[in-house]
Amino acid sequence: MFPRLALLALPALAALAPVAVAQSPAPPSPDGAATLPPWIAADTAARSVRLELETTPGTPSASINGRREGGLTIVVPLGWTVTWRWRSTDTAATHSLVLVVQREKLPERGGRPAFPNAMTRMVTAGLPAGRTDETTFVAEEAGWYWLLCGVPTHALNGEWIEFRVDPAAKGAGLIVRER
Repeated sequence: MFPRLALLALPALAALAPVAVAQSPAPPSPDGAATLPPWIAADTAARSVRLELETTPGTPSASINGRREGGLTIVVPLGWTVTWRWRSTDTAATHSLVLVVQREKLPERGGRPAFPNAMTRMVTAGLPAGRTDETTFVAEEAGWYWLLCGVPTHALNGEWIEFRVDPAAKGAGLIVRER
């Protein structure tokens, strides 16, 4: 069975979804554009996007903005500046975020970020609950990436979502996979 996809603000990416997958667009805003969730603020004139990301407790590992195991794909146009503000609310474990190039398999621990500065502090040690971090980078190469927790075994336990830098995208967007 294929997962159900909800595409938000991504007309250019509709062709990337598997043909057999049902797609439902986000409800339009009054100006006719698709609505993004409140944790994504895009500025097309400035070619930038701001993400408010949160790691919350879960089993066997935490989730990122309520999603795990690739259940969410953040999409930004090539060349845009990405700023994320991240916070961990998990009191049982430390966490981090790092954006890495997708490979054949998930890494056991966080490694080198795909773009300069595309990571939180203390990638493999993680930050404790209540700590925040902010970073800014330029999405300078098109492709598919994992946004994952770099603490050893966390990504392998499902603490990752996808990130797409798309040269055809006209603005920031989101793909949500319903499981």
